[in-house]
Amino acid sequence: MQAAARASIHPWQFGLVLCAVVTPLPVLIVWFAGFGIPALAFATAAVVSVPLFLYARPSGFVYVAGTIAALLVLWSFIGAMAGMFLFFPSALQLLLATGADPRERPTAAKVMAGAGLLLSAAVVVQSLRR
Repeated sequence: MQAAARASIHPWQFGLVLCAVVTPLPVLIVWFAGFGIPALAFATAAVVSVPLFLYARPSGFVYVAGTIAALLVLWSFIGAMAGMFLFFPSALQLLLATGADPRERPTAAKVMAGAGLLLSAAVVVQSLRR
């Protein structure tokens, strides 16, 4: 019976992945307004959005989001000279999204969802202050 109740990922998880996709965009728009968004940043943003397509497969969602988050941490440090460190908050949000299911851990999910939203707000506000 519980398997039928968990037919898809929770909306909080979907929202955190959506935040992970949207969070670097204001920074990219502000920083690269004169130069255009480089192909590297566009490709990275496209990879971050992959878990959004796994809405109906919770096990695949958690695996893919965790894998992309791990690769994004490495990419944000390796590509720091090209500005890819902007995707480090997205990696953290993807990691938070893997555990933000209140059907499994109600208290931890609230903390993870709140931390992800605060991280998005902080990054967006900081990027717009410059």
